[in-house]
Amino acid sequence: MLARTLRLICERIAVRRRTYCIYVATPEQPAHIGDERIEVFEHDRPPPADVRRLLGRYMGRLGAGLMLRRLRRVGGLLLIIVEGGDLLAYGWIQEWRAVRREFGWLADDGLCLGPYWTHPSARGQGVYRRMLARSLLECHRRYDKGLYIWARQSNAASLAGIEKAGFRPLGTYHVATYAFGLVRAHKRVTRDT
Repeated sequence: MLARTLRLICERIAVRRRTYCIYVATPEQPAHIGDERIEVFEHDRPPPADVRRLLGRYMGRLGAGLMLRRLRRVGGLLLIIVEGGDLLAYGWIQEWRAVRREFGWLADDGLCLGPYWTHPSARGQGVYRRMLARSLLECHRRYDKGLYIWARQSNAASLAGIEKAGFRPLGTYHVATYAFGLVRAHKRVTRDT
């Protein structure tokens, strides 16, 4: 836990380098695949204490605290499935200004879908696909903005889920931020469009 916290702090202060495959939503994507277990929280309806504790357990207290703060201050949505008192999956829809430092070059405005996480016991059962479909439905209901999602190039399962959900690839990019995100750079590695 301490090592993860120190790594996160170091990445924010010094340098953070990632290789992302970036996708955009398309109008042809399905509106919703039903899963009544998915709960949606927002700044007007924040998650209860037990959900916040579960997020802290699986995201780490620092990561969960940052995302919940963004939910309160910047806006967006938290989608979550709790089953049997344990966290099965979560996903975030973030307003663009929350990710502008790292991805401002991608668009002037929009929505960021992610991060998403599925409990290891539920992987391979379509939970991620249903979370993405519900995210699209919520975005279409509430917003009129471009929808972007990305995953690390090394995360093959996530990339497969994004493609199965119907997102159109924009390309693969090296993205780096330095000095608290004040200095940033990106480079296209492949063009997938």
